[in-house]
Amino acid sequence: MKRIVLYTSRNCPHCQTAKQYFDSKKIAYRLCDVGSPRGKKEHAALGARGVPVIKIGDQILHGFSLKAVEKALKS
Repeated sequence: MKRIVLYTSRNCPHCQTAKQYFDSKKIAYRLCDVGSPRGKKEHAALGARGVPVIKIGDQILHGFSLKAVEKALKS
């Protein structure tokens, strides 16, 4: 399976939805809080401005879209 990284912030409702999706499907992911120094650095390196950002393999998704996530997981 592809490596998944979920970039989030603490009070983001869309981030919570993304976490709940991966947890409900028992899909392993690494959670990266963009409020931490490491998270800020990684998030900035992606050129991202908002959260959630989901990295699935080499694909980067900005925001949480169920269709986009499922498509990225299948490809």
